Amino acid sequence: MKGSLTARLVLIALLLATVVALAVSGAPATAQSGNTWRVDSFNNPNWSGAPVDTQFTSFASFDWGYGSPSPWVPVDNFSVRFTTDAFFYAGSYNFSVVADDEFVMIINGQTVFDSRGRGLSGKPQNFSLWMNQGTQRVEVLYREFTLAAYIFVNWLPAGQGQPPPPPVQNLPPLPPNQATVTTQFGNYTPCLQQGIHQSNCFVSDGQWNSPNLGSIQMEPQIRSWVNCSPADESRDFYVDPQNPSRRFKCSKTLAGWFPAD
Repeated sequence: MKGSLTARLVLIALLLATVVALAVSGAPATAQSGNTWRVDSFNNPNWSGAPVDTQFTSFASFDWGYGSPSPWVPVDNFSVRFTTDAFFYAGSYNFSVVADDEFVMIINGQTVFDSRGRGLSGKPQNFSLWMNQGTQRVEVLYREFTLAAYIFVNWLPAGQGQPPPPPVQNLPPLPPNQATVTTQFGNYTPCLQQGIHQSNCFVSDGQWNSPNLGSIQMEPQIRSWVNCSPADESRDFYVDPQNPSRRFKCSKTLAGWFPAD
C-alpha cells in the first residue's frame, strides 16, 4: 500500500511538472494572443476631451485608408487611444509599430517610444524591451493629420525574431456613386447616368500639364463615380466584405475610381 501511494505521488508530481512546462512554453507570443484592446477615438489630434467613439477589438491593427474609425470622427486631424492589459513572461520582447502619422507607446505609465515630430510617418519602428512577468498595461496613442491613416502594433519574445504584421482591419468600402459629378475636366453626370466610359464626358481645361483624351481612353471604366484626388492615386477598398480588398485608382478626370488590377 505504501509503495502504491508513493508511486501515485511521484506520478502526480511528474504531471504537475509537465503542466508547468507546457504553460511556460505556451506563453502569449504576440500582442494579438487573446488580448482585448479598447479603442477610444477623438475628433481632435490631441486625445482631448471625451472620446466620440469607443470600440473593442482583438487586434491593434487598422488601415482606414483616407477615412476614419467612425462616422463621428473626421478623416483628418483625429486621434485614437488603444489600451489593453497584456500578460508577459519575464524576458526581452521585440516590439514593432508602424503608423501614419504618429504614435506613442506607453507601458505601465512610462513612455517607451514616441514618434511625434520625428518624421517617422509610415516607417516601421522596431525596438526591444525587457518585460517583467505579469500583466502590464499597454497604451498606444495614435495621431492622424492628413491623407492615409493606419497603425499596426505587434510584439514577440526576442528569441522568435521580429513580429509579423497582424491582420489588417477596417479598410474603407468602395464609395457609392454621387448623384452628380463635376470636375475641372467636365461634367461627368451624363456618363454616370448612362453607364458609359468617362472619356465621353472629358473636356480639357487647357492647362499644359492636363491629361489628354488618349490617356483617359486607356483607363478602365470608372466603377465608383465620386470626386477623387489626386489623379492616379491608388487605394485599397472592400467591394464585398466576404472577399479580400481590391486596389482602385483615381481617374485622371478626378471623376471616380476604377479597378487598378
